[in-house]
Amino acid sequence: MRNALIPIAAALAILILGVFIVNTQIWYTTRADSFSGARYAIKNINAIFAEARHATRLAVPLVDIECGMEGEYRLGTEAALQPHIRTIFILKDKTVTCSNLPGNRMLLRDVTTLPDRQLLLVPASSTVNGLPVLIFQTRQAESRIVVTISDSHLRDALDIPLKDVVYSLKVGNAILGMTGDVLPAGNRQTHILHVRADDYPYSIEFNAPPLFSLHRLLARSAWVLLFLVLIAGMAGYILYKYLNKSTSPDEALRRAIARNEIVPFYQPVMNGQEGTLRGVEVLARWKHPRAGYISPGSFIPVAEKSGLIVPLTRSLMEQTVTHMNAISSKLPEGFHIGINFSASHISSQNFVEECLTFKNSFNRSDLNLVLEVTEREPLDIDEHLVQTLNHLHENGFAIALDDFGTGYSGLSYLHDLHIDYIKIDQSFVGRVNGHKDSTRILDSVLDLARSLNISIVAEGVETQEQLDYLNRNDITFLQGYYFFRPVPFTELIKILLSKPKVKVRVE
Repeated sequence: MRNALIPIAAALAILILGVFIVNTQIWYTTRADSFSGARYAIKNINAIFAEARHATRLAVPLVDIECGMEGEYRLGTEAALQPHIRTIFILKDKTVTCSNLPGNRMLLRDVTTLPDRQLLLVPASSTVNGLPVLIFQTRQAESRIVVTISDSHLRDALDIPLKDVVYSLKVGNAILGMTGDVLPAGNRQTHILHVRADDYPYSIEFNAPPLFSLHRLLARSAWVLLFLVLIAGMAGYILYKYLNKSTSPDEALRRAIARNEIVPFYQPVMNGQEGTLRGVEVLARWKHPRAGYISPGSFIPVAEKSGLIVPLTRSLMEQTVTHMNAISSKLPEGFHIGINFSASHISSQNFVEECLTFKNSFNRSDLNLVLEVTEREPLDIDEHLVQTLNHLHENGFAIALDDFGTGYSGLSYLHDLHIDYIKIDQSFVGRVNGHKDSTRILDSVLDLARSLNISIVAEGVETQEQLDYLNRNDITFLQGYYFFRPVPFTELIKILLSKPKVKVRVE
């Protein structure tokens, strides 16, 4: 699972980083475009103000003279020729002395309260026709020349074709947007940007682009996002292939132990005289996710050579406790449970503690726990090892010598250690057939065991002749394919429930 999660995480990281970079670039570009649009709006509005300044210059000569029809005509002509100007009038002592409208009329409701500022935004409630206007004022001696500009012209200047960006004109404390009336500038949202005009006292305000927008991202960079997905997927796939490439046997086994892929199989131990199930030997199988079950001959040598045999055996012990406790009520009294231990494990510092913890973890206290010491690797018999095995023997463990006669100094083990059982290897049992001479070697081994008063377990029983021979020699405990193959836990439950007899062959 870990080798799949890492590539997925890497692919997601690449995709997220790519999306972050692309989104940042788009956001920066959008922000720059928004500022450019604001500067373009300032350029448009300044062009309108240039018309107002031109109209103001034409009105200057009329400030100190009586306006009359000639003055009205000149102001009216100027207002008509300038496309963005609505009215022009001269204000003196809060009185209109000249206007482009007949009779010195104007479109403002009250000019007596008009502030003396260069630019003013006047709301619709202060105009005759109910439309907001902008006032452009110029002080001339004791008079003011006032030019009004239509809101529609200002909004045309603000209408910049940028998607999702809305511009507003801010003059003093008033705002004119793309729609509606003049509004106070207070209570504005926080994410507002602005650009100030250099020549006039106003600014252009606009909404700041959001830092992230999925719609904007898809609209502007859909193909880039698709490319990022492909790149991230390809990178994740390459990393997955790299992490799952052929690894060393040690590393593969280490991962299998960590993932609990090494599982216990149980080889039933039968009572050859009674035909009953008396116990099991715990064997290791590798439950490979692709190759299925792998026999111990393929990985136990690797485990012993690499030192992984110790954590492997610990894992089997834990799983065995869980399994046996689950079926404790079905186990016969004195049920044997045998586990093989390597020499390196027995010599380890915590071996006694691990075995005692193993024993105390079972629900049943009457189980016969057997520590099987294999003869296939040398066991350094010293005072520490003798004390270790004797201590465990005193705490209720039986000691069995596995694969007797096939490896190292089996006879010296019998002399130096307290052995409860010897397990006759299947290579001896397999020689037994109908011929008289086929049992000579096995006869000698049995005589040795009897002389030392050691119980015998015969392995590899496969034929009726072998069973008859072992029964004749009073060998109580038997294992082999004649009875059962090593089975997983679920099959062991079926065997316990079926209460098998010796004559029944179960493949």
